[in-house]
Amino acid sequence: MAGTKSFLAQELTKFFEAAWLDLPAEAGKALLGAGDEKELRKAGWKAYDAWISLANEVTNEVYSNPIIGRVTGQVMESALRLRQIGGAIADASFSNLWPSIGLPTRTEMAAVRNELLALREELAAYAARVPVSDDTAKTSKMDAEDTLRVVWKGARLNGYLAANGKGSNGRHTANQGKRHVAA
Repeated sequence: MAGTKSFLAQELTKFFEAAWLDLPAEAGKALLGAGDEKELRKAGWKAYDAWISLANEVTNEVYSNPIIGRVTGQVMESALRLRQIGGAIADASFSNLWPSIGLPTRTEMAAVRNELLALREELAAYAARVPVSDDTAKTSKMDAEDTLRVVWKGARLNGYLAANGKGSNGRHTANQGKRHVAA
């Protein structure tokens, strides 16, 4: 068994041979003008391939070790726990800060998003019901933004009111109408 080497030892030998012998020898030849650029490239690629093969083999050896697997698993689990604890601490410390400086909370932002989605759906439903006049038929090459402007202006001019007859859909939050300004 003294004559056989492990695959890792073979890869390490190849790398040192390519990086410490072949590549410097070809670079020296090229500097003195006696070498060929093709041979220098070939030596460079040989060193690169040997490095990649060595790194691959070292990675395989490390990941096949059960101790490394257990330690890595414990580190990842601890990192996830710390992240969860940090999130809970941040939520607890900032939950009272946001309203005091006038910034909306997560639930208020969710309510605004829901209201915006409801308004978009309402506008799309109204746009589907609006008859197309000759003027808007001529401008069929308008982009989507211009089309929405025409629909919105038409809705305002026709006196369109929402479901409750007051121009809104009845979804009001506690802070609606208040201005939120960042400090």
